[in-house]
Amino acid sequence: MRDDTMPKNGGLSFLKDMGLSLFVLAAATLAGYAFKAFSLTETDIIMLYIIAVLVISIITSRISYCLISSVIGVVLFNYFFTYPEFSLSAHGAGYPVTFLTMFITAFIAGSLANKLKRNILIAEQNAREKEEAALLAQNEQLRANMLRAISHDLRTPLTSISGNASTLITGGSTLDEGARQQIYADIYSESMWLIGMVENLLYATRIEDGRMKLNIEVEILDDIVQEAVRHIERTHPKRSIKTKICDEIIPVNADANLIVQVIINLIDNAVKYSEEDTPITVSVKREGDMAVISVADCGAGIPPEEKEKVFDMFYTGGSRSSDSRRSLGLGLALCRSIIDSHGGSISLADNSPKGTVMSFTLPIGEVDINE
Repeated sequence: MRDDTMPKNGGLSFLKDMGLSLFVLAAATLAGYAFKAFSLTETDIIMLYIIAVLVISIITSRISYCLISSVIGVVLFNYFFTYPEFSLSAHGAGYPVTFLTMFITAFIAGSLANKLKRNILIAEQNAREKEEAALLAQNEQLRANMLRAISHDLRTPLTSISGNASTLITGGSTLDEGARQQIYADIYSESMWLIGMVENLLYATRIEDGRMKLNIEVEILDDIVQEAVRHIERTHPKRSIKTKICDEIIPVNADANLIVQVIINLIDNAVKYSEEDTPITVSVKREGDMAVISVADCGAGIPPEEKEKVFDMFYTGGSRSSDSRRSLGLGLALCRSIIDSHGGSISLADNSPKGTVMSFTLPIGEVDINE
């Protein structure tokens, strides 16, 4: 009799299961001598062997061990605990019936335990398959959402770029210098938005496929922040970006390129959802063994019902950015994935008197003074 749902490990599995079976039966025999020393009845000792068969059915891989253990249990009980002891003969008239009853009871109990274990394993396997199917469906839905979002959000900037380019081609000579400069600025702004979106899509694809490899080194946090701020100042020259960096040099364990991208995404998000004449503040401080980086704006803030959703992939909220452009909803989700992979955390809070503060943490690094 063979249970095909159990793992097949050849000779090694056989030796292991036989060893376990013999060990449990030996333990039951020793316990039987303890029962006998306390003047317990033969029925109590029989129960020990039935329990041993139950245990063997649970810890071994095939139901055949249950059958073999039931036979060996009867033999051990006869040899060690029936008169005459240390003999396979039994003088009592009722012993054959006792042995048969003991064998049937042990085998049935062991078979039920083995069947229960098999059902549990099947249930676990079904649960894993359902979980994998749900994950696959989730990934397919994620890809579908990405395609829909991309097709929707690419249309607006591409239409703007193509329309402005057409205007320059067909009537550029008739426009005054101010009008041409405005068209140039619009084309540049739309193209930079497209570049940022494509970068976020690449990061999203790498994270989804598990290909995001971190190059973590000890970096000076001030340098990372300044690089991100310089990037934003080039793409949004009209915005006021303030920095509050403490005098202490703060080393962090980080992939510098990814953390720069996180800060850029947070500042870019603040730019989109705050008025042009309001400042954005980037601050850095140390709290224990973590560094805290915050980006604060003076926009309209985030409604309470949306605060727990802003870090979800493709969530864009009910409001639009200050330039009426709809966001793809990748930036904050990517920020959370990157910061989580660094061993930090990201959160948001209300700014005073209005606006939002996005903060994240990074582990403090140790600088090698010998370098």
